Amino acid sequence: MPVQYTIQDNFIEFKLKDAFSIDELQKVCNRAIMNPAFNAPMRAIIDTSRASTKTNSREIEKQAAALRSIKTHLASKWAILAKSGSLNFGLARMLAAHIGRVDIETCVFADRPRAYRWLFDVDTVGKAGKRCAFPPLSEFRGWRPYP
Repeated sequence: MPVQYTIQDNFIEFKLKDAFSIDELQKVCNRAIMNPAFNAPMRAIIDTSRASTKTNSREIEKQAAALRSIKTHLASKWAILAKSGSLNFGLARMLAAHIGRVDIETCVFADRPRAYRWLFDVDTVGKAGKRCAFPPLSEFRGWRPYP
């Protein structure tokens, strides 16, 4: 199955593998919040390290929309795992940018222990730049892409 999830205490992890459809992702998201073990608000990790890199920005935007559809059930900090120094990492950064537009602090990490520390450490709120491989958009306030 290309999209899976696991729940532990107040934590959910979505694993995206190979190629998957937006419908599959949406179904798994909906199934996750209906699981009796789901206890909102949960912290989230999205593991994209084994996801297909044969995608485009429109698909990434749709993936983000599917994940954001359950944002009311999740905490406002999400970590994304990706392979460092690869196209996968760049795609994960795009996903983070689409997910973390305003109300969700989203960071991309190359290693799981660092992602866990950031996700569960209360002291990291507002200090993501030093702990996160890709700082959330909130770190770039005032930045404008065009003059």
